[in-house]
Amino acid sequence: MPSSFLIASYIPEHTIEGDLWSPSTTSVRTTLFIPKADQSDLMWSVPPPSREEASHTHDVTTIEYLPSSLNEVIEKSVKDLAGSNGVVVHTLPKDSVLFPKMPQEHTKQLLNADGAVTLTDGYLLDALQRTRLLKDADEIEMIKQANQISSRAHEVVMRVLGMAVKRKLECEGNSGRPLLPGEWLIEKEAEAEAIFVASCRREG
Repeated sequence: MPSSFLIASYIPEHTIEGDLWSPSTTSVRTTLFIPKADQSDLMWSVPPPSREEASHTHDVTTIEYLPSSLNEVIEKSVKDLAGSNGVVVHTLPKDSVLFPKMPQEHTKQLLNADGAVTLTDGYLLDALQRTRLLKDADEIEMIKQANQISSRAHEVVMRVLGMAVKRKLECEGNSGRPLLPGEWLIEKEAEAEAIFVASCRREG
């Protein structure tokens, strides 16, 4: 969801086995911060969903409206974890050109937060890539539907290409008038892409 933030908090709960602490169960909390609808933007764009609407489409623990700044989100998240024995914050690789860099003000705020905070970028990307390999039943159905729509779009492009070849062989003229949609031909790669995209969007 554009202009949104997802904070995932993972808190291991421990039990005592002999003289050692060992993890037993875990508590995972996900908070989705979404923007409020701005009246000035409604004329130009689709409004963001309400908290109630987002709760039906996103599997998260809680949904809150986005504060005025990301600093408030960070501060709230660290406070929610207060009392745990230190907080580890996982980020995407900091020195990669593939991802945006976290502004220094947010990094400083984390490191200056109450309680011990450790920043690491060595695990999150790998975890995200592994997660993307797992698909539930709904995702599999969506992938099947997308493949069917894409296959039909390829068939449309091939039919239009066939029409173009046939018309060129017949050397049919059009008296200089603009071609109607039913007469469109594919002569460039961009035209093939436009027809492919149009066919996909017609099917949603």
